[in-house]
Amino acid sequence: MAAKGSLKLIAPWAVLIGLGLGGLPGVAQFRVAPLSNETGQVGLGLLLRRLATVGVFMMATAHPDDENNGLLAWYGHGLGYRTALATATRGDGGQNEIGPELSDALAVLRTQELEAVHRFDGAEQYFTRAIDFGFSFSIEETFDKWGRDEIVGDYVRLIRTIRPDVIAGLSPEGTGGGQHHQASALLSREAYRAAADATKYPDQIKQGLRPWQARKYYFNAGGLGGARGRGASPQPEPGFCLVDTSRLDGLVGRTYAEIGVEARSMHKCQGTAQLLALPGAAPSRYRLVDTTISGQRQKLETSLFEGIDTSLSALLQYVKGPAPQSLADALTGLTRAVEDATAQFTARGPEAAVPALSKGLSLVRETRRLLAAIGDEGARFEIDSRLASKEADFQQALLLASGVRIETLANDGVVVRGQPITVNVVVAVRTTVPTAVRTVTFAGFGGTADCRTANFKGGLFNCEAQLQIPGDAKITAPYWKRLPTAERYEFEPDVPFGAPFRPSPFRVRLELDVNGSTLTVDRAVEYRYEGEVFSGEKRMELHVVPTLAVKVAPTIAVIPSTAGAALADREIRVTVSNGSKTTTNGEIRLELPTGWRSDPAVASLSLAREDEVDTARFIVKAPADTAPGEYRVRALARTDGRQFDRGYQVVDYPHIRRRHLDVPAETTVKVINVLTAKNLTVGYVVGVGDEVPPAISQLGARVVMLDRDALAWGDLNQYDAIVTGVRAYERREDLRIHNKRLIEYAERGGTVIVQYNKTEFNEAQYGPLRAQVSNNRVTDEFSPVTLLEPSHPVFTFPNTITEATWKGWVQERGLYFLGDRDPKYVDLVELEEPFPYNKGVKRGALVEARVGKGRWLYVGLGLWRQLPAGTDGAYQLLANLISLGKAQSKN
Repeated sequence: MAAKGSLKLIAPWAVLIGLGLGGLPGVAQFRVAPLSNETGQVGLGLLLRRLATVGVFMMATAHPDDENNGLLAWYGHGLGYRTALATATRGDGGQNEIGPELSDALAVLRTQELEAVHRFDGAEQYFTRAIDFGFSFSIEETFDKWGRDEIVGDYVRLIRTIRPDVIAGLSPEGTGGGQHHQASALLSREAYRAAADATKYPDQIKQGLRPWQARKYYFNAGGLGGARGRGASPQPEPGFCLVDTSRLDGLVGRTYAEIGVEARSMHKCQGTAQLLALPGAAPSRYRLVDTTISGQRQKLETSLFEGIDTSLSALLQYVKGPAPQSLADALTGLTRAVEDATAQFTARGPEAAVPALSKGLSLVRETRRLLAAIGDEGARFEIDSRLASKEADFQQALLLASGVRIETLANDGVVVRGQPITVNVVVAVRTTVPTAVRTVTFAGFGGTADCRTANFKGGLFNCEAQLQIPGDAKITAPYWKRLPTAERYEFEPDVPFGAPFRPSPFRVRLELDVNGSTLTVDRAVEYRYEGEVFSGEKRMELHVVPTLAVKVAPTIAVIPSTAGAALADREIRVTVSNGSKTTTNGEIRLELPTGWRSDPAVASLSLAREDEVDTARFIVKAPADTAPGEYRVRALARTDGRQFDRGYQVVDYPHIRRRHLDVPAETTVKVINVLTAKNLTVGYVVGVGDEVPPAISQLGARVVMLDRDALAWGDLNQYDAIVTGVRAYERREDLRIHNKRLIEYAERGGTVIVQYNKTEFNEAQYGPLRAQVSNNRVTDEFSPVTLLEPSHPVFTFPNTITEATWKGWVQERGLYFLGDRDPKYVDLVELEEPFPYNKGVKRGALVEARVGKGRWLYVGLGLWRQLPAGTDGAYQLLANLISLGKAQSKN
């Protein structure tokens, strides 16, 4: 089955390696290459830095894109520390500048983008259970919705798991920006001390975690590591640490600021700048707010790790009393082996480092065995857990130095239960280092395979295993689900806490002999394929899908209800795709509320091959006496005595790897008291992630999508209204260059409705009069709305807008309101919310300018979010907006 790629979950000790591209001046596009792609000279050089240090750095933030990527690159790639990012939320409450994904699907996309980011900056990724419920001006609201104690506990769990030496959070100060940022800082700061207290969150201790006290905690104090080299560095002062990420790494040929900007550019759905860094200062400034190191806050620091020994010998600190001399000697010998490997690598290249790396691997294993003589079980745990990470690093370094390449590839990426599958295991040795494959075993599959390890000729081992997907394989889906009572996820307990995704169960385990050392390699099975021409080769883990994937459209079906009038029929389409490689026959039907019926009652299902899709069109008829409200309709596909009622949404773009979102095959039918002027034709300019056109159609209007030709010379007079989608002026060049035709259309009597835009709208004069978009917003979805022109037809025709119109809104009232503007613009509403940081009346949410015989309106109210959520009042307001031309003709 054709499919696209996704990143495999990386174990905490996994190596993320680098690529220097200083030899490509002026070719910016080709400079953006993930450091993890490099497996040769640069990759081994970066890995050698990890072998001699046990430093661990953790950054705690609120959302994807809050992290300091340049700083993570410096401590991870530059100094070889283990780095981890603990992000409170997955960013699911934000907007999407590249596609239609919102809410849970946006969480999947932004999680994938963070994984893409870390292919540059090298950090591991973890999450708490907090949900991004949208921009908030209140820390208290954030604590209340997340659950303060629960999220502190999540940070405590991550600290006890990662065991960092240093933690850096965001700033808890300031009234600007979403207060999720400040909340995450306060919560992670509280967790810094709580993690060391065994009486706090004792359930974690019972589950096997141990208390842990990090040595330092910092708040961000300004300065953007990875910025574009603008401005002067702040001056050093006691209690603050200045880290300059503009230093050049000669191994990779870039500064850490440059690597950070490349990493940050992967946050594409947030519209992050894509220009690469230019030379210049890139200071990171952090305030030391808590530490266990006496006198440290009075020092001028240039490293967050000042005062902390991160060498291998620092492991002796965990032994109470005098450390055994044998352990001290072993750690000294291990350090010398790393130094020798580095010297040989520097002087003669990767293969020359093999003997020293083999010795180092043997020493680290012997050192772990020596720990049995230490009576303190806590000391044994702390030392052994860090040496286990070093052992994995030594094994990976030995593979790189020996030129060993391992591939574990399947012949399919999207699979169903019971499906046969072929897995190819390839081991290639591209140096003269003696290497042998001892054993090959498979996990997660049904059946057995015999990979004859003697078949290793010319430095190439190839085994083709015939296996099967188990009949009880878990459908691939996110392991987090929303709780109905809080803005917090529930995690499935069998997944490592806070991991980006569930680790793939389909794996290959190899035991190799490299230069006399035994290496154990565990790899997820992948599927590779050609992406679109600009994305090249892509890879994904195996994704298990239902044999029949069932989808329903629309996800929200609206039936207008008018007293005395029959309810309109509503079309519901059910698509069933065949995940199996066999012919499938059966039926499709709808489960309807009592008294409802569909035409047809049952549709036949016939699928002859894999990936084939059958679509059934049902006309749903609600009883005439159906009361306004919300009704559920579920689709079912049946074949051979089996029933399927779920599908999946694919989240995939060139810069990320493919992931699936499990989606129930159901739709919500909303019967709403709403009227729309008759015989409306609406021209629509699609914006970003736009779900408004289907809502207009369901109100009974005809929607025509306006393309470049229509905007350039089409007959615009045929439309009763022209609506521009969310942020259309940013994304639609044809709209920008032909905008004057919309103004002329309004002058002739037309109605132009412009949904919210960001500040890109301010780059030219797109309104009929001077106007600037601001950052003003109202985040409280319960905020009172005052009608400033209550007799205006937008509030009276054909629906009367009342207080009930503003009930049931989700997440927010609106954003990016119209700001500074010509006084001839008329505000139609004003809003005010209770949060102190956003006090004051807000206007610009719904603004009109009379243009000749017509109207031009700016709508900052979040219709784009409310309509897919089925908010009744949003449909009533939308119906009035698109009916304004008819109202005008009546006056």
